[in-house]
Amino acid sequence: MGHWRRLVALLLGPDPDLAARARAVVAIGGLSDRTVEFADVPAATLGPLAVAAAPAALGPGPPAAG
Repeated sequence: MGHWRRLVALLLGPDPDLAARARAVVAIGGLSDRTVEFADVPAATLGPLAVAAAPAALGPGPPAAG
């Protein structure tokens, strides 16, 4: 799990809240899960699509408290 935490820290900084960490896990997991879910799709085709989708999973963050 240390590599996950390090990657999350690189993406989000040293002290992300739980919501941000959850989004990062979804983004990172989606990048790796694609190899299983779409095993029949060439990596050259799927890779760019998955990389483009990862920031959507990270999103802009939760709305500001008002």
